[in-house]
Amino acid sequence: MNKLVTLMLIIPLFLFAKIDIAKLVKEGKAGDKQALYQLGFMYENGMEVNQDLQKAKRYYRQAAELGSEDAKLSLALMDLINKLDKRKVSLSNSVTVKALKGLDYKLSVSDLKAVVQRAKDRDKDALFTLATIYDNGYGDIKADKERAMALYQKAASLGSEKAKNILLLKAK
Repeated sequence: MNKLVTLMLIIPLFLFAKIDIAKLVKEGKAGDKQALYQLGFMYENGMEVNQDLQKAKRYYRQAAELGSEDAKLSLALMDLINKLDKRKVSLSNSVTVKALKGLDYKLSVSDLKAVVQRAKDRDKDALFTLATIYDNGYGDIKADKERAMALYQKAASLGSEKAKNILLLKAK
């Protein structure tokens, strides 16, 4: 909940305030993971700076190395969208993911891109969908239990009851 409040306070700053990039860079060099994450977000989205995905990844990596879960998530989503853009992930409209007993997802590449975009916007349902994809594997996306758990936790922190239930089941 605290991260959600922080994020809700930061986004309006990006939209309406002039950001002191030099200050953020200085704070980032001093080891401030939130400043590094903010720089990554700004470069990824072209806010107050020219969009530069390489710089965004660099700042996200630095923040992730300092323990920023948001930066780790942003890197994972950037990696997935890059694979989708380059068609490194082969999916067809008929591919089905067995997420939970009796629950199936059918996603095309364009559907998956939309889910990733919604996850980048911190949509709890999109994060849950990506978590189930990583939990089970999907097309060329290999199962990654660690990434799945991080996505379930993020979705749960944003209020996803399904993610909370999965985390409870996995804790047993």
